Amino acid sequence: MAPVYKLKFFNFMGVAEPIRYLFAYGGISYKNIEIEDADWPDVQKSVPFGKLPVLEVDNKVLCQSVAISRYLGKLVGLLPTDDLEAAELDAIALTVFDYGTKVHEWFHEQNKERKLLLQKELEERWCPRYLGDMEEIVRQKGTYFGGQKISWADLYFVGIMESIEGMWGSKILEKQYPLLHTIYKHVHEIPAIDTYVSNRPHYKY
Repeated sequence: MAPVYKLKFFNFMGVAEPIRYLFAYGGISYKNIEIEDADWPDVQKSVPFGKLPVLEVDNKVLCQSVAISRYLGKLVGLLPTDDLEAAELDAIALTVFDYGTKVHEWFHEQNKERKLLLQKELEERWCPRYLGDMEEIVRQKGTYFGGQKISWADLYFVGIMESIEGMWGSKILEKQYPLLHTIYKHVHEIPAIDTYVSNRPHYKY
């Protein structure tokens, strides 16, 4: 009997979007539970480390978006069997998460002066560092982060980047990183993901 999956997150893309991509890619049914702000204090007490997303797999709870995505990536056949290649993809996903954390910090900063400083750091330091290095990795590897074959890390990257571009308000990849933009396009051209994106709730970021 197939496991019962319940994904808990807020009503936006964020770090849960790659997980939703992977469910769509694999045609796996799951319950998408959106936590309202008013309910979050109580929910926070009940989840590991007080953070979302969490994925309930029957009676077990898995946390952290990279771990959840890797687990689903294996289920849907997007995890390489070679251990070193798999570890390289882990590194990509963790780097994408780190980059997303920088953007998230800027987006939610309330102090105007500090927000401008964080934006300057993103534009001059972190975008070139993270995206530039990932662009070079794809240049060396081939079409995707793992070479010529798409992987869960590509879906993770695109899911996070869609959220980041929603926060940033512009198409970062299209303007400056053509190889990463190609991955972005290829993932969205996957029929199952295209269908999911076309029918999902209206998430701003």
